[in-house]
Amino acid sequence: MRLKKMIKKAVDTVVNPEEAKKLSQWKNRFEKARIAYESELELISRRDELYEGSRKVEKNPNSNSGVKKLAINVRNICYELIESQVDSSIPSPRVIPIHKEDEEAAKVIEAFLTNEIQTLGAEILNDQNERTTYVQGADFFHVEWDSSKGLHTTYGDIVISERHPRQIIPQPGVVDFDKMDYFFIQYNMTKDFIKRKYGVDVELADVDHNFTTEDAMQCDDIGTVTQAYYRNKNGGIGVFIWCDDYILEDMEDYQKRRIEVCAKCGKPKTGEKCECGSKKFVEEVQDYEIINEKIVTFTETFEPTFEEEVPLTDANGAPMLNEVGKPIITTKTRNVKLPYYKPNIFPIVERKNVSRYNKFLGSSDIDVIRDQQDAISKIGSKIQEKILMGGSYLQLPKNTDVETSDKEYKIIRVDQSNANLVGVRTTQADISQDLSMLAQNYSFAQSTLGITNAFQGKYDASARSGSAKQYSINQAAGRLESKRVMKNAAYAKLYEMMFKFALAYADQPMPISSENTDGSKEYSAFDRYMFLKRDSAGEYYWNDEFIFTTNPTSTIMTNREAMWQQIDLKLQSGAFGPVGDLQTSLLYWKLMEKNGYPNAGIIKDSIEARISEQEGARNDVSAMQGGDGNIQFDLQGLVG
Repeated sequence: MRLKKMIKKAVDTVVNPEEAKKLSQWKNRFEKARIAYESELELISRRDELYEGSRKVEKNPNSNSGVKKLAINVRNICYELIESQVDSSIPSPRVIPIHKEDEEAAKVIEAFLTNEIQTLGAEILNDQNERTTYVQGADFFHVEWDSSKGLHTTYGDIVISERHPRQIIPQPGVVDFDKMDYFFIQYNMTKDFIKRKYGVDVELADVDHNFTTEDAMQCDDIGTVTQAYYRNKNGGIGVFIWCDDYILEDMEDYQKRRIEVCAKCGKPKTGEKCECGSKKFVEEVQDYEIINEKIVTFTETFEPTFEEEVPLTDANGAPMLNEVGKPIITTKTRNVKLPYYKPNIFPIVERKNVSRYNKFLGSSDIDVIRDQQDAISKIGSKIQEKILMGGSYLQLPKNTDVETSDKEYKIIRVDQSNANLVGVRTTQADISQDLSMLAQNYSFAQSTLGITNAFQGKYDASARSGSAKQYSINQAAGRLESKRVMKNAAYAKLYEMMFKFALAYADQPMPISSENTDGSKEYSAFDRYMFLKRDSAGEYYWNDEFIFTTNPTSTIMTNREAMWQQIDLKLQSGAFGPVGDLQTSLLYWKLMEKNGYPNAGIIKDSIEARISEQEGARNDVSAMQGGDGNIQFDLQGLVG
């Protein structure tokens, strides 16, 4: 019933019948997908509740009776064990060329991606992504190109958003994005933001801001935007976006290049006013671009024009013939036309916690310790009730008066024969078995997730030595290695997508800075034209043939203290040269400066000054000595 009302309202609101039909079709498709995903949405809500320390407890699965009360003392092991696994490091990009001539190009891509991930607020995205992945079994990155972003000299930049599993509604029955025909993303926007981004004024009503309940939160200035990505008939990526009953965007092939051109002469927009004087511009889909200046790539140089032999034609377009009846050939100058690069990929990257067969989301840590969390919540409440319900009782003979004032010493009047009947009795339930069961369930949860006390930084009685403690930590890290592999795989796919979006839409060179091996800065730029190539048939194409992965040493490189310790060990082992030698010390402090050790630069400069003094002294001695090592005297000066 709700679906029929929604569709009818859409038809009544939209003026264009074709648009109304398309909107109702997409809404119908969305509702079916959401209904199929409803059971997962309920689990998503319950997982969030457990992570946040919910007081709800589960009913006995062997009984029909429901839960009568909430827990009063919750030890939140879901939060504790998930926080123990959070890794704040961001895997560094590593780009491997497939062809030998692309080695320099791979270095430029690597530097570009390193710069981009640092400027996009990756620390915050990673922090959200870490916790959501462990709690829900998966989390998502949404990659877009925003023309309003960029530096002063560039037009547009990559934008990455974190999308919670609650916001992603997959195609029913399909668990792999690459095999989906369509999927949906939902998120909130204000009316003003919708107007700025899509140019549509919306009047909002009956907006479901929680995505999971029929009781929608009424708010006039915030609406739920639904974004449908789909494969079009040619295999490209289409997008259909709506809010309530308003179509915000409808692009059959949205990753095709769209540029603003003059409505009068058709030239690309270069300012507020065209060269022909017109101020009106329209958006136009273009498959090719014409280059106007020489392009220097990693492998060759392309001129903006080329000479081509074509038959000479008359006014009617018919070929002109010479005396022997053959076409007359003339030479014409042609402009080079380049096909625009198109990524042709869904702009979503999924990071799974642990892969599970035929499941859209991966395995959630909350799901596998849910029973232990429930038992601990119940046992903790039981222990508190036992302790609080116990107490001390005053024992007195019958008909005995007791003073009830707040004085320190109170008077009890009893006969001598009844004096031995006065006393205090303490009642306290035995909670030792409860504590044992509490600890046992916590141990079960730790063991299930592969987390040891040593890994959490707690006292570990089984690890008596430092080596044993390190071994225990390494064992836990080994159990968690699969999760790290999935994280690295997700970031590798994210980096590949970022490169492809820049290759498709970055019209101006994007400045980048990188660090040389000696610690000095090198400044260059990412220019998409540098990746232009020509095959053996003379056809132009964009070179995206690279392997994207992550640097396995990125974790330790982001941990400065660990790097300092490793450098100290290398120094002591003689890896930098003889200990105590100035050149050895100089190399050591260069590395420490590169890794952010406080005042390392001052010490390095001091050592360099001492080395310069020593070299200067040696040069002075050499000047006083001859080629044979003997001191030379100015005999002419002595005679004079």
